[in-house]
Amino acid sequence: MGERVSDETTIAASMDTVWNTITDLEAYPEWAEGMLEVELLTTDDDGYPETARFRVDARVAEVTYVLRYSYDDYDVRWTLVEGETISQLDGAYDLSETDGGTSVRYSLEADVDLPLPGFLKKRAAKQILDQGLRGLKARAEAQA
Repeated sequence: MGERVSDETTIAASMDTVWNTITDLEAYPEWAEGMLEVELLTTDDDGYPETARFRVDARVAEVTYVLRYSYDDYDVRWTLVEGETISQLDGAYDLSETDGGTSVRYSLEADVDLPLPGFLKKRAAKQILDQGLRGLKARAEAQA
């Protein structure tokens, strides 16, 4: 069982702009800190990413993993298919319209195959979450 973290922010952009930013996986290296490369492996019937391979700089080493995506209206979910040193990386972006923009709730459950104390795993998951929300907010607002 991994470490669960979540946070919420409001982005001054339409839901469509935020959605398009989230689903443009191949652009993540331009705005997601530590993201080195994203390779889209498969798409669904609507052309949205279904599986993708990510290569990230995890500070102590480069890590590669594959995620599978699913969609429900403006909500995006993903689960880990395979990964190096990562045993769990499941998450979601839940979008809702608000006055002046889009509310984004980012939830993440992450675990690694390393003997680390729980507080370090929690800190790492929280850092991924914080960086993801900051990067998404900046990118979507720049696209608005």
